[in-house]
Amino acid sequence: MDSITQATLGAAMGHAVLGEKMGNKAILVGAIAGTIPDLDIFSRLFLDHQVYGLVYHRGITHSIIFTLVASPIFAWLSLQYYKQGWHKSAMTQKVLTTWWLLFYGVIVAALFYLTYSTQSLVAGGLVGIFALGFIPLINSLKYNYEHRASIQYDPSLRNWTLMFFLAFLTHWIIDACTAYGTQIFEPFSRYRVAFNNISILDPLYTVPMIIGLVGVFFAKKYTKQRFWNYLGISIATLYMASTFYGKSIMNKVVANSLQEQGIEYTEYITYPTILNTVLWQTTVATDDAYYYGTYSLLDKQPTIEFIKLPKNHTLIDKYQGEEYLNILLWFANGYYNLIEQPDGSITFNNLRFGMMGVPEDSTIPLEDRYIFRFILTEKDGHFDVQEDRDVERIKVGEMAQTLWNRIKGK
Repeated sequence: MDSITQATLGAAMGHAVLGEKMGNKAILVGAIAGTIPDLDIFSRLFLDHQVYGLVYHRGITHSIIFTLVASPIFAWLSLQYYKQGWHKSAMTQKVLTTWWLLFYGVIVAALFYLTYSTQSLVAGGLVGIFALGFIPLINSLKYNYEHRASIQYDPSLRNWTLMFFLAFLTHWIIDACTAYGTQIFEPFSRYRVAFNNISILDPLYTVPMIIGLVGVFFAKKYTKQRFWNYLGISIATLYMASTFYGKSIMNKVVANSLQEQGIEYTEYITYPTILNTVLWQTTVATDDAYYYGTYSLLDKQPTIEFIKLPKNHTLIDKYQGEEYLNILLWFANGYYNLIEQPDGSITFNNLRFGMMGVPEDSTIPLEDRYIFRFILTEKDGHFDVQEDRDVERIKVGEMAQTLWNRIKGK
């Protein structure tokens, strides 16, 4: 999922394990721990081609092996950091203060953007609450800096190990719930586990934990801090569990709609649209085509109007065996279609992530509305792949309004 969610979940795990011994500082170390697996994105700086990023992101750092092996290593390093007193230096406190302000600022900015794009009064209220939270945050950071010499923490190696273990474990578990998937069996297998029950960005999962952590920040007694943190974790967990129920409803609607319309299929996948689990999408595979459709849990009729999309898989027959193409095929996991362009290039649409929320009268052709797109080209006998980032065709406000209307069953 997104970085804010991972840092928030890590922060919640950090306080759950270390809160009694470290107080609110456990939120920070947990947030850092929850972010560590996603540092694999920096591997792209050293890759020969951008397409390799599909392989290495959510790879070994999101695996079971990494969780088991790295947890005690990071625990030992953290123990040494506090034993040696490095946390008391002025430079360290300045870095931590900067991190806190940036992290909190990103949360407020994200809520502001959500308010702007959805015109939601709830999101607007959260912006106001979190904006006011800057005052106690700055006061707390100032206090820690002025009293840094007296700061003492005594978590054991076991405490640290458990904290990192939970931060790493929960990180790849919720990543595996998205359509992107996670290679949890690395280095033994590159199979991507993807339950497709939640989008990569869903505030209804993240915000309860953020509110819980804000409650922790304001509470003075540890018992009340623990209550707020556990409350946030519990609500978020219940919401995550509810997404599987929503997915089961969607699966039934898809199966019934296919049967009613006489569509013979080989398999299908279902996955939610961005920011919610009310509006769902499906991609159905048949022998010669794909069918795409959406269904909102608020729709009056439990049926889906499918859009038929051509496969055109024969367009890449001449490129079979090309390494870059093999990576795209692996990433698509059987769900892709191809569109030949006038200039001879081929658009590779990954169908596992659904379409953009554009209005019905949009000038963008149906087959070109997919989010994950790549351009296949050949020049002087050299085959190449480039990710299509034609962002000019995306109008965020228009997409948000269309998405909102469709969620409501319109």
